[in-house]
Amino acid sequence: MKQLIIAVLLIIAGCDGSRDNRQIIRFWQFWADINTKPAVEAMIAEFEEQNPDVKVQLTDLTWANGHDKLVISFAANYPPDIMELGSDWIAEFASNNLLAKLESDLPENYLYPAMWDSSLYALPWLLDSRILYFNLDLLKKVNMEIPANWDELLAACAAIDSLGDDYFGFGCNSAEKHRLYKKFLPFLWSNGGTVLSDDGSSSGLGSDEAVEALEFYLDLCDCGAIESQRRLEEYFREGKLGFVISGGWLLKRLRATPPDFDYRLVPFFTPDGQSGTSFFGGEYIAVSAGSANIESVKKLASFLISKTNSQKLCDAAGFGFPAYSDLEIDDPEKNIEALQLANSRSTPPTPLWVNIEQDIEDALEAAIYRHGSPAIILRKASGAIDDKLKSAENEN
Repeated sequence: MKQLIIAVLLIIAGCDGSRDNRQIIRFWQFWADINTKPAVEAMIAEFEEQNPDVKVQLTDLTWANGHDKLVISFAANYPPDIMELGSDWIAEFASNNLLAKLESDLPENYLYPAMWDSSLYALPWLLDSRILYFNLDLLKKVNMEIPANWDELLAACAAIDSLGDDYFGFGCNSAEKHRLYKKFLPFLWSNGGTVLSDDGSSSGLGSDEAVEALEFYLDLCDCGAIESQRRLEEYFREGKLGFVISGGWLLKRLRATPPDFDYRLVPFFTPDGQSGTSFFGGEYIAVSAGSANIESVKKLASFLISKTNSQKLCDAAGFGFPAYSDLEIDDPEKNIEALQLANSRSTPPTPLWVNIEQDIEDALEAAIYRHGSPAIILRKASGAIDDKLKSAENEN
C-alpha cells in the first residue's frame, strides 16, 4: 500500500506541469494499449481544439490497481476532475458524495448502474454484454440442431462431451475473480431470479428461481471443462468446446484468426425457449464533485460519450457498443450482439457490490466443486448478503 500511495502522489505531482493560462482538466482512464490509447488521445486533441482555453492531462490506469489509486486520490483530496469507472464501481463513489450529478437522455437500462439515490452520477462510454457461442460443426457431429431451450442445451452439451477426451460440451468458469458471477447471472435472470430485491434491501439468491438456475448451470458444468475464461475461449477456438459464454472480444479473435469450423452467436434464452436476459457491463465517465472547472469537465464528459466518440472507442477496442438505442449495424453478428445488449441488465447499483460479488462467487465456487447442495449454498450466501445490507442500513 505504501508503494501505491507513492505512485499516486507521483501522478498527482505530475499533473500541474502546465505553465499556460488554460484550465487544466485531469482525466484518468484505462485505455492504455496500442490500439485504444491513440483513439483516446485523438478525442482529447479534438476537444482541446474546440475548446482552446482547456488543457486535458491524460493519466493511464491499470485494472490491477486503478480502483485503489482512485480511492487514494479522493482520500488525499486531490482526485482527477474526470475519470473512467467500471459500471459496478459507480455507486461506491456516488454514495460517498464524491461524484457530480449529471443528466442524460440515454436509455434507462444503460443508465441504471450509474444511478444512486434517484440521481445520475456517470455516463456510459462503452458497453458489452455476454452471449452464447455455439460450435455448429460439433452439433452436426452429434446429429443435433441448435438448442432452443434449456433441455436441448443440456442434451447437446452432454452429447458433445461424450465424444471423447478431446471434446467438452460446455465452458464452465473456474474461480476467477470478477468473472464467475457474470456467467451465472444470465441463467438466474432468464429464470426469473434476482440478485437483490427491487429496493435493494434484501438478497434474492435464496429463491427457488435462483436455486433452479444454479442447478441447471451445474448440470452444464458436469458436461464440460472447468477452466479460466481465457483457456475456455482457446478451447472454443481450437474446436474442442461446444458452447462458451463470452463477449465481443471473442468474436474479434475469431475473425482475426478464423477457425476451421462454423460457429454462431446465440442470445440467451429462458428454460422454455423465450428471449432471455444477459449481463452487461461497461466503462462509464464520471466527474469529481469537487472539480474546480466543473462546467468544462461536464462538457468533456458529454463530448467523450457522444455517439461518434463512443463508436471510435469501440472500433479501436474491436468490441462493445455506444449506449444508444438507434444504432445502425450492418454486420449480422454484431447486430446479434447489439440485440443481446438491449436485452441485458447490469449488476444492481450498490456501494456494497464488491462484497456482494465476493459472496456470490464464493457460493458459485463452492457449488461447482460440490461443497454442498445448491439450495443450502445459495441460501447461506443470501443470508450473508442480507446481513451486510442490514448492517449498512443501520450505519446510515
